[in-house]
Parts: sequence; C-alpha cells; structure tokens
Amino acid sequence: MHKNIGDTLNRSVLVGLLLAGTAITPAITQTVAQTAVVDEVIVTTTRSDSLRIDNPGNIATLDPSESINLFPVELVNRAPGVHIHRGSGQEHLTAIRSAVLVGGAGAGSFLYLEDGIPMRAPGFANVNALMDAQPQADGSVEVVRGPGSALYGSNAVHGLINFIAAPLDESSASADIAAGSYGRHALSLKSAQDHGGLMTRVTLDLSGDEEGYRDDQGFAQQKGRVEAAWQNGATGYRFSLAHMNLNQETAGYAQSLFDLGDNPSQGDIDDLPAACQTVNVPAYENEGCAKSNGNPDAYRDAEATRAYLRITRDLDDGATLTLTPYFRSNEMAFFMHFLPGTPLEKNSHDSVGLQVAYARDTGGVSYVTGVDIELTDGELSEVQEGPNVFGTKYPQGTHYDFGVEALVIAPYIHATWALSDKTRLTTGLRWEVTDYDYTNNATDSDNTDTADGATGDFLFRVADRSDDFSDVSPKLGLVHELADNRRVFANLARATRAPQVTDLYRLRDSTSRGTDDNQNPDVSDIDSETLDSLEIGYRAVYPGVSYEATAFFMQKDNYHFRDAGDNYVANGETDHMGVELSLDWALNRDLTLVTNLTYAQHEYAFNNTVTGGNSAETITDGNEIDGAPETLATTSLRYKYTERAFFTVDWEHVGSYFMDASNSAEYDGHDIFGLTAEYMLSDQSRMSLRIDNVLDEEYATRADKWFGKDRYFPGEGARFMARLSHAF
Repeated sequence: MHKNIGDTLNRSVLVGLLLAGTAITPAITQTVAQTAVVDEVIVTTTRSDSLRIDNPGNIATLDPSESINLFPVELVNRAPGVHIHRGSGQEHLTAIRSAVLVGGAGAGSFLYLEDGIPMRAPGFANVNALMDAQPQADGSVEVVRGPGSALYGSNAVHGLINFIAAPLDESSASADIAAGSYGRHALSLKSAQDHGGLMTRVTLDLSGDEEGYRDDQGFAQQKGRVEAAWQNGATGYRFSLAHMNLNQETAGYAQSLFDLGDNPSQGDIDDLPAACQTVNVPAYENEGCAKSNGNPDAYRDAEATRAYLRITRDLDDGATLTLTPYFRSNEMAFFMHFLPGTPLEKNSHDSVGLQVAYARDTGGVSYVTGVDIELTDGELSEVQEGPNVFGTKYPQGTHYDFGVEALVIAPYIHATWALSDKTRLTTGLRWEVTDYDYTNNATDSDNTDTADGATGDFLFRVADRSDDFSDVSPKLGLVHELADNRRVFANLARATRAPQVTDLYRLRDSTSRGTDDNQNPDVSDIDSETLDSLEIGYRAVYPGVSYEATAFFMQKDNYHFRDAGDNYVANGETDHMGVELSLDWALNRDLTLVTNLTYAQHEYAFNNTVTGGNSAETITDGNEIDGAPETLATTSLRYKYTERAFFTVDWEHVGSYFMDASNSAEYDGHDIFGLTAEYMLSDQSRMSLRIDNVLDEEYATRADKWFGKDRYFPGEGARFMARLSHAF
C-alpha cells in the first residue's frame, strides 16, 4: 500500500530535521559563549548519581510536575522513540524502539521500575503496567530505549522506565487539584516532615473519570505512598510503602459497518452498537460511533502493593554495600473485551526479593557487582461465562486455571574503565536463572473435556511441569570526550527474557510453536527471547542548548507473540533500525523549544502462515510490523509572556502504520496540537489550563485488524484540564 502524500511530506520533514541535527553544533558555537557545562544527573544506568553526558547509551529524563493530565502514558510519550497507545481508561500498549506489542510480548519486553525495583515480577508482567506508577510522588522519570544495562534483567528488552522518588531531605507540603472534560478530576496531596534524624513523606493521589468520553466508560483510582529516611552512623536507610487501587468501567474497540469489510454477515452487523450499524467511514471518524461502546459490561479491577527497605553502608575501603529487601502483591480481574467470547481473567502474584550490590571506585575502574534474588507465587484463571464462540474454539466454561511458583537468581557485574583521560569503557555481564514450577488447577467438573490437554477444539491446558531458563546478557559501551561539553558514544548489548508464564502455559492447540509426537503443543520448544542491539550517538551540552542524535540497529530472535489466528508463535524474528534526535533549546530569554524526532523501520524477518483462524494473514519476511509508524515526533514551544505567565504549544505526530502483519490495511496517522497556559499567582501558587486536540482532529489512539475486521480505540475530541497547585 502506498503512503499518502501528507504522510510522505511529514516523513520527509522529520528525516530532514534528524539529519540537520548534526549541523547544529557550528551554529551554536557561533552564537553561544563557552561557559561551564551544566548537565542532568541520572541514576538508572549505574544505580548511582552520574552525569547524563557521560552515559554510554541513551537515556531521557522527564519531569512529572510538567504534566497535568491523569494518565502516565501522556508523560512517558514525550521521550524519543516511545509510542504508547492509549486504550480505555488506564489501559495502554507500549512501543519503545519497537512496534506496539501486545500479550506476553507487550508485558515482557519492557521493564517498569520504582526506584530501581521492578513493579511486577518478571514472568508475571502486565501490558498496562504504567497504571501502577505514581508519577506525582516522584522527582523524575528516566526512560532507556533498547536493552537495559547488566544491572537489570528480564523484560528490559526493548526498554525500561524508572520512576525515581524525589530526595527526602527537607520539610515541605503541597496540594494539587485538577478538573476537566468528561468529569475528570484529580487531587494530589504531599507532605514531608523532619522529625529530627528521621525524614518522612506521605503522598496521596485520587483521580477519576466519572462520565468518560465513551458510553459506559469511567474509572476511579487511588494511590498512596509512605516514605521514610534516616541515618545511623555509616549506614543509611530508606523505606517505601506504596499502594494502588483501580476500579474501571472499560470501553472496548470501536467498529463501524465500514470496518467490517465488503461482505459483513448480519450477525456481525447486529453485534455493533446501533450508532455504528450504518456508518460508512472508520469508527473513529464518526463521533456517534466513536463514543459508543460495544462492551458495556467490560471492567478492570486491580490492586497493587509494594514495599522496600534500602540499607546503604559506607565501608572502610571506600566501597558501598547496599541491601534492598522488597515485597510486592498484585491482583486483578478484567473482562478480556479484545478476545472472542470476552472471558473473565483473574490473576495475582506475590513476591519477595533481595537486591545486593557492592560498589567501589578505585580510580582506574569503578564497578558494582551483586545479585538479585526473587521468589514469586502466582495464579491465573480464565473463564468464559457466555456461550461457545466459533463452534467450540472458544468454549463456555473454564479455559485455564493454573498456579506458578517462580524463582529468579541473577548475579551481575557492571564496570567502567578509564582507558585514557578522554575515553571510558563500560562492561557488564548478567547471568539470570529462572525456574518455573507450574500446576494445572483446572478440574474435569469445570468442563466436559479433560483437565489436561485440549479444551474445546482450540485451547490447550498444559499438564503439571517445571521449566528452567538460563540467560546471559553482556554489554559493552564506549564514551569518548571530544570536548568538555561534547561526547560520542557506542553501545553494544544483548537483552534476554525468559518467557512469560502466559507464553508457556496459556497455549493454543493449533499453535505453530512446535508439537510433540501426539501433535500437542510442546512447551519444551519454547526458548528465551533475545535481542542484540548496537547504537551509536553524539551528545552535546551548551549553555541554553542540549541535544543528542542516536542511531540504532537491533535484531530479535525467538519473538513470542499471538498471530492473527490467535495462535502463539515463539520462533519469530524481527529487525529494527532507526535514528532519534532530541533537542532542548532556549532560543532566547523568553522562548524555549523542546523536540524529539524519530525515524525508524521495524520489520518481520521470517515467514509465518496463519492456521485455524478466520484470517489468512500471512507474515512475509520483510513486511513492516503492524503498529509501527516510521515517523514519530513530539515538540513543545514554550513562551514566557511575563515573569508570571507562560504559554506552551505542543505538537504530537504519529506517522502512518500498517494495521495487520500482512500489510493489507493502513492507518493514516495523525497530528494533534495542544495548548497550555500557566500563571504564577505567587511564589507558592500556580494555576494552569491545558487544552488537548485543539483542532478537534478525528483520530485513533490505536488501530489494528482482528479476524479480518478493522477496529480502533478512538481518540478524544477537544478537551481541557484545569489545575491549581500550592506549595505550603
């Protein structure tokens, strides 16, 4: 399918800007006097404070205080190379140097951290993991695109996001209240107190969406966090306890008569909401259809609790020993509105873990070595209360009911060597051993089929078993100093992840993963996913200007995903390459430009023919991966009108992308503009008004194809959010 003229123009402009990035240095050096370099401090890549300019790879730092929206997605999407699809309420799907990924691939390819600790267990991750985060309680958010360092293990394949708490070193208090379109509201309260040797901070966030943009849609969410820090001689302590509760009424994908294709059945038409049954344009282009909800009974209820105690001791030899025991508990119930039969899934897992790190700087080399240990006990059930769908492909009754005990042990070492005054070499190695002990809890009384093996004529329950995975992740990075304020860097890394428990134990009988002698899915054929990555980049920091240009090349093997026939595939291969540019430029004392531009190609590197489904959606080596736009951009232009008044114009660009793996259908992409006005009432008080999609563009936050039919999550029309903040 040919690109449309508008998208081709946008792509040409973005590529031109990316290439022009390398020419910025001469212009800056002619107009900006040389002064001391001021650079951001980051912590994610080394688990300790370091200058961003000396990092041997990419990293983006985001400020949560700059966002007045209710959804962490809208904050994280500001980073280059990141494209997160908003679903309904707090639901979302992530892409970081990748196509947008779903299922086990979406859950297992990205690592979400809170103060360096995974918010969910590696094999029990969730594609909607950002709903657990509490940015309002954090000082910064750091995003690494591509493999994480040796300090981080499974799931840091395509990228990681670390929510980092603000320093706990002084008393303060603040209150934020926000309200906006569709009954949206948020209240955030924060108080830090000095108790004489003991610092504490309490953060409470209450948010909701009472009316919802779409019918029968809304959510209420509560988040709270208690933190404490104290010192006892050479030993420092930091404690954190966080909890999240979400109750969401979910709107599913939207489809119109047009989206059903050329010859829809009367049954398919009758399944559409009345507002969509005569619409002859894509669902998102008709307001009445876009706001309808074909899944009014869908919901998502979730809770998450996390706690850790970080103990840091300075040793006599100048080294630092850090011990971090932690605990987490997660549970969730939700209707799988995106699957035929809309089964109800319930899942939960509880974990205890320990991070041990010994760090030392000898002058010629600084290193950190340690081990991460985690034990998890998890459960999952999937029950379809409604009648059979597609014969007995999706039968009424219990589909799956199983428990998994998981043990992960991962020793690592990460070191930085001074090869010369201007060149530093970073090396890292992580060995991660994962052990799963699986039990099938489904019983014959739940279904006429046997407890083990096929249920219906498609789904497959695995018999009790244990599985082990041993994965090694090496890393090699190089940074060379061209000048005090300019660096070139290169980073070669391999990322690995053991399969998610759903990859292993929620199988399909006609899966293309491989079979044993009885023609049943063979879990033994499923290997760990690996991704090899090379990136090279140039980074500069000037007074008033900083920018970075990066090129990346990645190859992934044993890609786990669900194809268009709903079969699981575990032997996929994909290629990824692209260029990213980030720029932060104070054009003059009143005008600042911040832009992130990405041009990337994501392609399948193998062949796969769908079986057992309604769609003959064939993957051909060289096809573009569905859900992978070539061009992405976010740009903000901030104007200081007076010392107290500020105005910001934002542009979000998403290029066109294919909606299916066979590249037969395409979403045209979109360009969305927003406006923000801020006024400082006093040194302690600020009010702001944000208007999103000011041009009322008709667009989709997600577009894909399922069983031969187009479906969308419609983007919202013009909307506002007002906020009042006060620091006491």
